[in-house]
Amino acid sequence: MTRNRISCYIALSVAGVGCAANPGLAGEAKGTVKLLAARSGVVPGEPLDLALAFELAEGWHIYWRDPGDSGGPPTVTWKLPDGFSAGPLGFPGPKRQVDDVGGMRLSTNILEGSPILTTQVSTPARVDAKEVTLEAEVAWLICRELCVREKATVSLTLPVMQEAQPANEAVFARATRSHPRPDGKGTYVTVSANVQPAAVRADTPADLLVLLRMDDAVHIQSNRPKVPGLIATDVFVDAPDEVKVGAPAYPEPLERQDKLLGTLSEFAGDVTVRIPIAIQSGYSGDEVKLTGVVLYQACNSRTNQCFPPEYVAWEARARVGGAGAAPAEADAAGGVSPARDEPAAADAPASEEDATPEAAAYDGGGSLERFLGRFGVVGLLVGCFLYGLGLNATPCVFPLLSIKIIGFVQQARQSRGRSLVLAAAFAAGVLLFFVILGFLAAQGMNILQNPVAVIALGAVVVVLSLSLFGVYTLQAPSAAAKLEGSIRQEGIAASFGKGSLAPVLGFACTGPFMAGMFGWAARQEASLAFGAFLFAGVGMASPYVLLGANPKWLGFLPRPGNWMITFERLMGFLLLGMVLWLIYPLIHQIGATGLLWTLAFYVALALACWVLGRVNLSMSDARRWGYRLTAAGIAALAAAIIYGWAHPIADARAEQQSIRAELNALRAGVAAGAAVTDDRITWRPWSPEAVEQTVRSGKTVFVDFTAAYCTTCKQNKALAIDTPKSRRKMQALGVVPFQGDYSDGDPRIRDILGRHNRVGVPLNLIYPAGRPDAPIELPIVLTEDALLSKLEEAGPSRP
Repeated sequence: MTRNRISCYIALSVAGVGCAANPGLAGEAKGTVKLLAARSGVVPGEPLDLALAFELAEGWHIYWRDPGDSGGPPTVTWKLPDGFSAGPLGFPGPKRQVDDVGGMRLSTNILEGSPILTTQVSTPARVDAKEVTLEAEVAWLICRELCVREKATVSLTLPVMQEAQPANEAVFARATRSHPRPDGKGTYVTVSANVQPAAVRADTPADLLVLLRMDDAVHIQSNRPKVPGLIATDVFVDAPDEVKVGAPAYPEPLERQDKLLGTLSEFAGDVTVRIPIAIQSGYSGDEVKLTGVVLYQACNSRTNQCFPPEYVAWEARARVGGAGAAPAEADAAGGVSPARDEPAAADAPASEEDATPEAAAYDGGGSLERFLGRFGVVGLLVGCFLYGLGLNATPCVFPLLSIKIIGFVQQARQSRGRSLVLAAAFAAGVLLFFVILGFLAAQGMNILQNPVAVIALGAVVVVLSLSLFGVYTLQAPSAAAKLEGSIRQEGIAASFGKGSLAPVLGFACTGPFMAGMFGWAARQEASLAFGAFLFAGVGMASPYVLLGANPKWLGFLPRPGNWMITFERLMGFLLLGMVLWLIYPLIHQIGATGLLWTLAFYVALALACWVLGRVNLSMSDARRWGYRLTAAGIAALAAAIIYGWAHPIADARAEQQSIRAELNALRAGVAAGAAVTDDRITWRPWSPEAVEQTVRSGKTVFVDFTAAYCTTCKQNKALAIDTPKSRRKMQALGVVPFQGDYSDGDPRIRDILGRHNRVGVPLNLIYPAGRPDAPIELPIVLTEDALLSKLEEAGPSRP
């Protein structure tokens, strides 16, 4: 479309960016495309559906078939064998993006993420070749701050056969869901359109009327919903270049008050959207065809349950009468039409969030990242800093940091310089650990899946808690005054160690949320991933550096005294309680017997700490070292006996996996009947084969991937999955529940997580009946309403 290309250059030059003709201007390609077929071969005489599956870099977009005020749609040049011909491209529903460029509001229709364009290729009745090659040259304009023209040549070689099997079902199922429903027939709303008057003269104003009809049982959101997250009704128009299209005018919405949500703005009954149009005198033809889509979100008028947004296609035609005045020079040159140059109407969608079909209620994640992403790298790093700062408030970190605060109280009674040095050492320990953690995240490692790491973390917490009970003193050894310098150095090392331990404990408690940061960092450049973890560490350490630099700020604390001993004892009990939670995954990793042996190991550690507590400054150096070596020997001997002879970890893991396999077989038999009842969910053990077989048999399947250490998994079960409403919905739809345990890092589950760009659990999937290749992915933090909505979307079992 000529007007849109020129508009792109005008708008982007005003904004200070450009349309680059050379992809090299923006570095590596920001978009890729694949050519896929819906069948395994070509059947002569039968049409063949093809898909152009795009993958766009995060934050970049391409344009819909009518891009709006700037941009241009993808173009395809086909190279097909003789007798083959490709039909028009089908596009998914667009998202409206409104930008303020140099004081002018520009509205564009964009596609983000992984859009799929489709077409149908007609084949001749006779094909002599054994195989045919279908080739296309695809070009597209992809934009963020900079617009880059990219292109790729894609091809597909298929055998010629009499019968072909379905192929790439997941891709074409996703395309079906994202494309508008045809013929104006939506699930809850029917759409029709006409032009008034029916016979239009060139350069004479006319109205395009789009009528939305719904029954009394439902209503839709207005074009300006007042509650964040609800989807605005929007009308997109695809018109020939010679047709000027103005801004849609919507009727007055119905407003009502809801006790929970506040003011709601809705449409109900029959709704007519009026769009002014004008046909230029240069238009050739006696009829004009206008097409487009309507985006709406319907809700049940009785229960207020809102359904996923939906696109519906519409079409209108009008006869074209006599010619009018000569077209204006700008229009003849293909310039921006006056109707599109005008600021958007007051009742147009207020923002890109209002117009997006991806509501927070159905997405469940990424909103904060998208908000911070508007501020570029700085915004993301600020978000990481705030994350680290918030880590100090977790129950796992609080006991250790309380101990650190006591240390600050003591240091504040000495010297400001001493406090600052220890605080800096603490911060260095935090930063070092976060850098290491970033490296582990880049490697896709989750240390809580390693029983050795779990045992070690538990041992550290046990040892720390015993120091709070006074079994031994957690401080560096010291001698007389001549060793004062050495004692000072040891104090810095101890503070550094505490700093390293703080994020360890924080990770143990917030691991499932940290997994989201792992997944995000793994998809970034190395420098950004490093900076993200570094800033998170700075956020966690910053309060303590400030307190170390300004000990007077601790003046609100009570003076040192017996209260500190009581406080230490209470913190010790908190840490012991955390040990129980921390080592719980060992039941799944090395069995209940392994857990008992680990508790025995911790008793041996307690003995070692008691021996270490016998050390005092009146002893000779040799005697002190004798006690220390004895304590170390007790710990090492206990570890060797327990994990080297009595209960080897490798053997225990293998035995546990065997036991789990037998139990899963028994569970499968028990769960073969009614899997969901009014009061409980009986989970079937997950395996890819069992899920695929069940789905292909016509059952709708819900899969819960979980782990013993996953707090978010337990929260999702308690608040969203295993609730009366969810159980009733699963019963009504005949849903079969499967559960996969990722506590020991099952490689099959790791493969599933990778396919969904996850590095850890939770992961919840719903497989619609008969569609094993098209699972519906649920948000990380799940709500009951989101689950019910997705179950409704998947539909009932159809044996």
